[in-house]
Amino acid sequence: RDGGRVLVVDTAWTDDQTAQILNWIKQEINLPVALAVVTHAHQDKMGGMNALHAAGIATYANALSNQLAPQEGLVAAQHSLTFAANGW
Repeated sequence: RDGGRVLVVDTAWTDDQTAQILNWIKQEINLPVALAVVTHAHQDKMGGMNALHAAGIATYANALSNQLAPQEGLVAAQHSLTFAANGW
C-alpha cells in the first residue's frame, strides 16, 4: 500500500482465485489497485492475468517472463520491465 493505492505482486493460480483476491482488497482494504507486478512465468504467479486485465489493472513483468508466458499457456503482462546486470 502506498499513498492510498495497492500494489499487487503475482496472481493466484487462476482467474477466479485472482478475482477473489481483488474482491477481498476492495472489501477489506478499500483502496484502488494501482498496478500488478508478476515475478515469473509460472501458473502460480501469472495464472490470473485475465482477471487483472478485466479489472483494468496495468500489469508488469520482466521481458523474459512476458516472452515465455505464451509458451507456458499463460497470458503475458501488458508491460515489460528490463533490468541491467548492475541494477536499473
